[in-house]
Amino acid sequence: MRILAVRIGRAGDIIMTTPALSAIFDNYPNAEVTVLTGPDGRRILKNFHSRLHEIWVWNRSSLHNLSDKRKIVKKLATHSFDIIFCFDTSNRIISIFKNTTAKFYQPISDNSQKHSSAIYLEIVEQDCGTLKKPYYAQLPVDNDASVAVNAELMEHGISPDDIVVMLHPSYSGYTSNPVKKFLNRKNRSLVHRLWNPENFSKLAELLASLKTKNGATPKVIIDLVPEEAPLGESILRSSHDTVTLLLVKPNFERYKALIKRADLLVVPNTGPMHIAAAVGTKIVALFSNWSPEDCGPYMEPSLFKIIRAEEMPESEQGLNAIPPETVMTACKELLD
Repeated sequence: MRILAVRIGRAGDIIMTTPALSAIFDNYPNAEVTVLTGPDGRRILKNFHSRLHEIWVWNRSSLHNLSDKRKIVKKLATHSFDIIFCFDTSNRIISIFKNTTAKFYQPISDNSQKHSSAIYLEIVEQDCGTLKKPYYAQLPVDNDASVAVNAELMEHGISPDDIVVMLHPSYSGYTSNPVKKFLNRKNRSLVHRLWNPENFSKLAELLASLKTKNGATPKVIIDLVPEEAPLGESILRSSHDTVTLLLVKPNFERYKALIKRADLLVVPNTGPMHIAAAVGTKIVALFSNWSPEDCGPYMEPSLFKIIRAEEMPESEQGLNAIPPETVMTACKELLD
């Protein structure tokens, strides 16, 4: 049996398909599975499962869009699939399968109050029936990467026994470039995904004074790509050096291992939130405008807390309506 699973999107979108992909591998143990995805999907799923046969890439956001599409259509003409699970809702993507002879499954409803991962699992259930166990987001973490991360943190005085709280102040598309910031000034992420650096600084100071039940004080880290250095440095300065700032060239295996090493991640609704869910790290997720019922962490519910700007007195401020003290309370509950 040959199965094709389809989802083209950003990192978080792809991670939200991992429960359904795990269900496919479990329920079709003899199937050869291919995934059609975008560039982020190739990076996310590269080592996802030993039985993942091939990853086809369609880069829809670049000059290669049309050429990639032609390559995919040609591959479809020369590859015979028995089942196609399409987790994408784009008509432009779905249309390339109009001549398929495979059993074709796609979302049966557009329910904005249902998590995307749950909808994807329902698509799998259309063929194999009710699943016998729950599936959550999942990504493997390379052991060598974990060893390297522990060594990196030791260089900053953070031992394997320390409690680590990781703060993620950025989001996909964030820039410190003045020209790009001007061009992106109307981007809704500025209001709904960017928590002011001063809030992160205050939270870092609160965490640095926290004593957990075993008497330990958390070590607070921020990991950013070098281009985001001004953001991290501003938080470092105003938090009175209670933060360890890591500025490293992007490496996905390292980043997964670093998030897994953290005991807790504080993050707006963006890709690292989904990575944390997939590696089992506890999460305090800050939401504004987007619905956590649709795209929140898909993991064991006891491992995360959602704080919504809409529930704060000055919700029109977006994410900045959430006070650091409220976030601190959630952190303490998850760390105790």
